[in-house]
Amino acid sequence: MSAPGDPTAVVVLAYDGVAADEAGAIVEIMTTAGIPVVIASVESNPVTSYHGRVVPTQPAIELARCAALVVPGGMGVRTASQKPELTKAIATVGAGAKWIGATSTGSILLVGAGLTPGARITTHWLAAEMLDNANVEVVNEPFIHDGRVLTASGVASTATLAFRLVAILRGPEAEKLARSSYTPRVSQDTRYGRLPWWRRLLGRGTSDNYTLDPTGEAELIILEWDDDL
Repeated sequence: MSAPGDPTAVVVLAYDGVAADEAGAIVEIMTTAGIPVVIASVESNPVTSYHGRVVPTQPAIELARCAALVVPGGMGVRTASQKPELTKAIATVGAGAKWIGATSTGSILLVGAGLTPGARITTHWLAAEMLDNANVEVVNEPFIHDGRVLTASGVASTATLAFRLVAILRGPEAEKLARSSYTPRVSQDTRYGRLPWWRRLLGRGTSDNYTLDPTGEAELIILEWDDDL
C-alpha cells in the first residue's frame, strides 16, 4: 500500500456495500504492475462489502492527490449516492487525479460528484436508467475511455479498465506483465458454467431465474428483479 497523498498512486474508493471483487481486481492488477494503490473510504475503517467481506481502508480525506481515482460499483451504491460526505470525497480526490474511473454502478457515484460533464461513459445495464438525466452519454459497451475518464460496465470489464490504466501509467510492458499474471475470477454454476458478476449480485433465487444469451458469450438475461435488493 502507498502513503496518503502519493501522486503516483491509484486510489480505490470503497464504501459499505462495495463490490469487493471489483475493488480486488483493481488492487491485484495495479500491485502486479508495481503501481502503488490505496483503498480509501469516508464511512468507516474498515468498510463491509455487499458479500460481508471486511475491506481495510485509509481515510479519503488525507488523499489530496493521486495518479488515478477508481470507484468500484456494488449493491451499496444507492445508499452511498445519498451521502454528501462521500460525494465530496470523490469530487476532492478526483479533482486531484490525472485519471478517473469507475466500474459497473460506481459510475453513478463518479457522475454524482460532478467529475464527468459531457463524457461518454458506460455502466452496469441494470443501473443505466439512474443516469437518464445526467450530463453524460451512456454507451452500451463493456469499456469506454473518453479523455481522462475510464468506465467499465461490470466485473469482467473491470480488468480491461485496470489494464488500460496500467498502460497509461507504466507503459505497454507493464500492461503485458499484468495481463500475463492475472487470472479472472468468475462465479461457477454447475448448470450454466461460467457466469459474470451480476449472477452473484442478486444473491437470491435459483438458476431457474436466469437464461444464457444464445450467442454463448456467458452473459445473463435477468428475468426477475427484486426492487428491494
